[in-house]
Amino acid sequence: MVMKGQTALNFLMTHGWALLLIVLVVGALFTLEIFDIGSFLGSRATGFAQIGVTAWRVTNTGNFTAQLTNKVGSDIRVDKISWTYHGVTGINSAVNTTIANGQTSPTIILGTVADVAAGSSYSIQMYITYTDLNTNSQYQSSGTITGSFG
Repeated sequence: MVMKGQTALNFLMTHGWALLLIVLVVGALFTLEIFDIGSFLGSRATGFAQIGVTAWRVTNTGNFTAQLTNKVGSDIRVDKISWTYHGVTGINSAVNTTIANGQTSPTIILGTVADVAAGSSYSIQMYITYTDLNTNSQYQSSGTITGSFG
């Protein structure tokens, strides 16, 4: 009986260490961005509640533009849009664009993104500050957009 227990313990320890090593190596490869997971996901916007980011583009030269859709239920004025990419924050505080309920804004120029590599993917955090024109109250909507440069 003791032999069976020892054999089982040896089997679990050997395979446990091997599995742990595999997990650590794969985790290190993702951390070093060897695998570009964004290229598998495609373009998408997540997390935005009342204002939808319906179209955006980051060109090979880093020019960043977006169009917003008003889902608040009343007319709004977009006051400020800030974004963060690789620890660098950009702010467009001169937006001052009014969007009617259910409508989409014209293209808004947000700035220039650094560290652009054509064909590689990005994940940008966006923060949209807007005023509900019915209540004159200010709110913020935030989320993440992902895609490929180009």
